[in-house]
Amino acid sequence: MRKRGRRTNEERRGESQERLLDAAESLFARNGFNGVSTKDIGQAADVDPSLLHYYFTSKAGLYVAVIGRRAGYVNAARREALEAYAREAGDALTVAGVVRAYVESTFELARKGDEGYLNYLTVIAQMNSTPAGGVLGLETTPFDEVVQLFVDLLRRASPGATDPDLYWFYHMLSGAITLSWARTGRIDELSSGQCRSTDFDAIADHMVSVFSHGLDR
Repeated sequence: MRKRGRRTNEERRGESQERLLDAAESLFARNGFNGVSTKDIGQAADVDPSLLHYYFTSKAGLYVAVIGRRAGYVNAARREALEAYAREAGDALTVAGVVRAYVESTFELARKGDEGYLNYLTVIAQMNSTPAGGVLGLETTPFDEVVQLFVDLLRRASPGATDPDLYWFYHMLSGAITLSWARTGRIDELSSGQCRSTDFDAIADHMVSVFSHGLDR
């Protein structure tokens, strides 16, 4: 029997991996993928940088692991909201309803998440707006399956829309979401403080209002 208080090798490995993931998530959010070295990550995690390569092969491998670590929570929240709306609406699906289910579940994570989650959302925002994702093999992401569910529901709600219409709609909405996740503070300055880039309730409400008619012809 293991003595109480002593950690197994597996537990120590798990703790080291989590520290590396937390440190990388924070540093990537602050400085981007190219602005962070493996030495920086090791020092921030208080872990020998050689272990980064042992656990994740490379900085790119660690980046992919950071993206994947919380993706399940994001997907589950979005899927649950979309499927609940689809059940409730039945044949009366509307674009506004689909957008609201997707957007509100997306920003619920930002409203309730801790600093680690907010760092994660910033990393996703960076990935969505730079070529780095493709370079790292993230042309397809862990989010794609739920995105396709979103597009499928839009197709049902707006049967006159073409597939290019639907995917361009998602492209524009995704850009608005990830810009908001980045919390740049630009809207705070432009509006002289009347709008705040951290006011996720207001962001969600205005995004639903703007995009609800985005497929109207």
